[in-house]
Amino acid sequence: MRFTLVGTGTTIPDAARGPAGFLVEHGGASVLVDGGTGTIGRLAALGVDARTLDGGVYSHRHVDHCGDLVPLLFTMRVGADRPRHRDYPIWAGTGFQDFFDGLVGVYGKWIQPEGWKVRISELTLEGADGADLPGGVRLDTLPAVHSAGALHLSFTAPNGFRVVFSGDTGPSEALARLAAGADVLVTECAVAGADPWNSHLNPHDVAAIVAAARPKRVVLTHLYPSVDPELALAVVRATGVPTERGLDGQVLEG
Repeated sequence: MRFTLVGTGTTIPDAARGPAGFLVEHGGASVLVDGGTGTIGRLAALGVDARTLDGGVYSHRHVDHCGDLVPLLFTMRVGADRPRHRDYPIWAGTGFQDFFDGLVGVYGKWIQPEGWKVRISELTLEGADGADLPGGVRLDTLPAVHSAGALHLSFTAPNGFRVVFSGDTGPSEALARLAAGADVLVTECAVAGADPWNSHLNPHDVAAIVAAARPKRVVLTHLYPSVDPELALAVVRATGVPTERGLDGQVLEG
């Protein structure tokens, strides 16, 4: 399984880092995970035509994680040189269907395909859930401490290689459980200190989760400018787990 970091940044404009976006590839299938503004262009830079994607998974409905959904469906609809003839499945937390229906209410036919459908499978926000993704990857989820239908996501290949993505979250016992023993934990580290809304992690929060879960490797993403990357890395590395800051285009493979 290949897990590509398509976007490791935030909504703050950064030429080197796009908003959250990831790509899971296995068994000849490719599934987009999240996708903030500019994701389909960053996919193209990696040699991936977004019109050929086999599905999408969304950690939650905030714009920096799903802002490219409308451009994605638009390019699938108008790409006459490579027309799509198969459904596009999406997995996301409860509420995503209403969210999508609202987008259709705004954009109408421009994001409604002809001859195929966008099929949305909602995952519970009340406990554990999951699905079998195209290509044989298993998705398992637990609710995150955030809003907009937020979930933690775990992707497991048939050979057992497992990548867990925090999504956006405050301190979360569920994330520690889901990430226990994972090969890689890709986690947000969005704030420098305590978050008054309890909806994002600071370096010490991440370290506490890592100490409890003991993944084999940690990759930090989604650092807002207030976060000192070197200090964040030092705090998390103190757990003894190898930790790095993710880069756009970086591939995690196993």
